[in-house]
This record gives sequence, C-alpha cells and structure tokens, in this order.
Amino acid sequence: MTESRSDAKQRPEDGVDPGALLGDDHDAFEAVLTGDDPGPLAVVGQPYSGRHRVLDAAAERLDAAQVELGPGDGIETARRALGDGPVVVGGCQHLYRRAVGGFDALELFLDAVAAAEGPVVTGWNCYAWTYLTAVRAVKRAVPTRVAVGPVATAAIAELILGRYGQMPSFLTDDPGSDRLVTVRRYPVGWGDWTVSIPLPVPTSDGSDPDSADPQDVVFERLAATAEGNVGVATALWEGQSGAAVRPSDIAPPEASSNLDREAAFCLRIILSKERVERAELDAVLGGGVDRLLAQFRRDGLVTVEEATVTLEPTAVPTAVDATDRGRIL
Repeated sequence: MTESRSDAKQRPEDGVDPGALLGDDHDAFEAVLTGDDPGPLAVVGQPYSGRHRVLDAAAERLDAAQVELGPGDGIETARRALGDGPVVVGGCQHLYRRAVGGFDALELFLDAVAAAEGPVVTGWNCYAWTYLTAVRAVKRAVPTRVAVGPVATAAIAELILGRYGQMPSFLTDDPGSDRLVTVRRYPVGWGDWTVSIPLPVPTSDGSDPDSADPQDVVFERLAATAEGNVGVATALWEGQSGAAVRPSDIAPPEASSNLDREAAFCLRIILSKERVERAELDAVLGGGVDRLLAQFRRDGLVTVEEATVTLEPTAVPTAVDATDRGRIL
C-alpha cells in the first residue's frame, strides 16, 4: 500500500472537477469566465484545498496568462502578469506582511487589478483573505469571491480509491475505544470565530457505525477530519502505512499543549501563507522564531528548510483549531 501511494506525483486535487470544488459558487465562477460578470474574481480556499485546480481551469477557459506568486515575490512579479488580456494570478497572500509598510505591494497590486482591462482571476489563502478584508479594502478591488471546498465524502472516497491502486483492509474500531472522529467548528459571534465541538463517527445515512460498512466509516472519518479539504484528506490517507486501517487511525498531528499567544500568532502567519520565508517571520515576530519553529517541527506541523517554512498538509485542521482557539485573526 505504501509503495502505490508514493508513486502518485500529481497534486491532491488533480482529477477533481472544478465544479465539485466550488459547489454553490460554481455559477459565479462561470459568470466571470463567460463574460457575464467580467470584473475581478477572488478564488479563496484553505491551504491544499484545490485552488490551483480552479485557477488552472480558469486560465484554460480564458486562454489567460498565468502566474503563481511565492514567498519573496513582490509587486513587480505581479505587475508583469497584468497585461492587456485576461490573467490568472495565484498565491496573492504573498503580497503582504503583517508589519508596518507591509501592505505597500498589496495596495499597488489591488490598484492594478481594479484598472485592468481584461478579466483578472486571483487566488488567495482563505485565512489571509479573512484578515485582509478586516484591515484592507480588498473586496472593493476584487468584489466577486468564490470559495473552494469543502468536497463531499463521496468525492473524496472516489478520488482515493481511483488514485491508490491497492487498498488496505478496512476495519471497525474495537468496542470501547475512543471513537471520536474529529472536531467540527461552528461559527459564533463576530466574523469568522468558531467553537470546536467533538463528534462521534458519522455515517452518511445516519445509521449506527457498528452496522455500517467499515470502508464507508473510514472514508467518513477521513472527510470529517479533513473537513472536506482534498489535499488534507490525501495527506492523511498517505500517512497510513499498515495493512489495515480503522477510523481511529485517521488523525492530524497534535499541537503542543503549551501553545502560547506568540506561538499561535506565528502559526497563524504560516497557516495564512502556506509557505513563508523565515526572514518574514523574523521581521514580524522578532526573536524566538527558531524556538517556535523547532516546536512546530517536533509536533509535525511544519517542514523547515534553510530559508522557507512550509505548513504540512495534515496540520491544517490542527493549525486552524489552535489559532481559532486563541482568537488570532
């Protein structure tokens, strides 16, 4: 099983129809592509949720130039992409830093997007988008927004079964074991604040999990733990290396219990950027970054290279829960 998984080199969302990724927002997406609503469009989603698949589809339909911004890319890279014709610009969360003077490149980009003649499709990390809508007028420059995900359990199961040839044995959990699937977050109060509520193993038809097909219950848990994020679900699945898999085997990494506010703030920046330069974290947080990154790496939340920190796909639910709990915007 491990061997067949490691052979898969495609992106997690490859093979998923953009309509499934966009759900109810697909009509708004189509309106931009067909010219019925040619204004700038924001494609917004969690890390690894399938934004690239949607942006690729937009570029293909519009026959548009396409660029993906990364850590360290600034306004000049974005400006070069904005020509006379349609354009697709991903990774727009890299155009700002949470520091004094850190929004200059973003403001120049938004001005250029608002003045563009042809259709402009932009891609954003949803946590960066939420933060920027609270502190900057991004909605004024990019008024139409579509959300990527969550994807239904059936679509995630179909993706996994179709991609990884040999399947493990599917088993139920032993009686009396911890059978909590995950936590579900529900909005409360202002903005995007949520509370986490633990839920038992779900089944699509509401039946008793003890009488359900073990394969169905495993995929229900996979989709629930990933909260419909195809990249997270794929990474969680690839983390299973045994000959058999039970629902309780599907779990994201756990953050250290001593995650203080400084650590939560650092983790939120990584969550909202997906990949971030260590120099940016140093500039925003000052001292102590090495200690925090060492903690995150031990917990399995990030990969740390010489100059770049990358959020692990399996860590998305953990990072969201930990930073929401700390009310970090």
